[in-house]
Amino acid sequence: MSAPDSSADVRTVTVAELEARWQGRLSPCLAARVRELNLQYRLLTQPERDENLLRILNSILHPPVAAGAHRLDQWEKGWGENLELLLRAGNVDAVTPLYFGKHHIVRWAGDLAHPITPNFEYLILSVLVEWALETWLADADAIYEFGCGPGYHLLRARKLFPDKPLVGLDWTTASQNILREMVTRGLVSNLRGHRFNFFEPDEALDLKPGEGIYSVAALEQIGDQHERLLEFLCRKRPSVCVHIEPIDELLDETTLLGRLSNAYSRKRNYLQNFLPTLQEWERRGRVRIHAARRTWTGSLFIEGHSLVVWSPV
Repeated sequence: MSAPDSSADVRTVTVAELEARWQGRLSPCLAARVRELNLQYRLLTQPERDENLLRILNSILHPPVAAGAHRLDQWEKGWGENLELLLRAGNVDAVTPLYFGKHHIVRWAGDLAHPITPNFEYLILSVLVEWALETWLADADAIYEFGCGPGYHLLRARKLFPDKPLVGLDWTTASQNILREMVTRGLVSNLRGHRFNFFEPDEALDLKPGEGIYSVAALEQIGDQHERLLEFLCRKRPSVCVHIEPIDELLDETTLLGRLSNAYSRKRNYLQNFLPTLQEWERRGRVRIHAARRTWTGSLFIEGHSLVVWSPV
C-alpha cells in the first residue's frame, strides 16, 4: 500500500456521532466504554483510496466463493480453528473469529478509513451489537442468537444480561462444541446451544412468545432464500427480531462505495430482498417493522452491518 500522508488528520469516533448515525441513545455504561476504547482512524490519501477501490473492484470481477448451503464444510473448518484455540488457551479471547482485521482498511461514515486503534473493525461492531441488544432485547425473557458461530456475541449478551437464558444457534458441529466447552470450563453458565440450519428450520426449537432473537452477519449466508426462515419466525412469534446484516436497500447507490458494496454483496450471494419482503409482509399485516437503518460500519469490501428490527403480528 502507498505510504500514508504524514499530515493526514486523526479522527476519533465520538458518542455523539454514534448516536446520530445509529439514531438512538447509548447507555451511560456503553458511552463510557466508547470513550475508553478511543476509536481512532484517518481518512485515506488519494493514492491509497484508488488502490483500495481497485481491490474492491477486482474482488467483484473475480469474487471468492459465493455464500450458500454448500459452504457448511468451510464454516466447520473456520469455527473448528476457534475450537482448537479455545481448547489450548481456555479463555474467551479464543472465540473471536479470525477473519477480523484480515483487510486493514474499513468502512466508516460513508468512506474508507485506515484504523489507528487496533481491532477497530471488531470493536466498533461490538459496540453496535451491544447497543442493539440493550435497545431492543432488554425485555426479552430469553435471547437466541441465530448463526452464533463461536459465540463471541453471546458473551457480550451475557455481560449485559447475566441472569437471562441465552441460546446459541448454528448449523456447524464446531460451533456447538465451542459453546459446550465454554460452559464446561465455567466461562459461561446461562448458555446452551442448539444446532439450527437456516435452510431447514427446526420446528422442535423451543422458541416462545416473549423471547427475542438476533443475528449478526449470519443471515447474509442465505442469499434470497429467507422466506422459509421468516415463516418459521412468524409461527414461533418471538417478541422481537433484531438483525445486523447487509441490507442493499439501505445503502446509497448514487455513491461509488454504496454501489460497490451492493455489487459485492450480489456477487457473493449475500442476503437479498430481505427488507422488501418484510415491508410487503407489513403491508399485509403479518409483521411490524420497528427500525430499518444504515449504521455506516463495515469492512473494506462491504458495508454489511445495517440494522433491521421487526416483530411478528
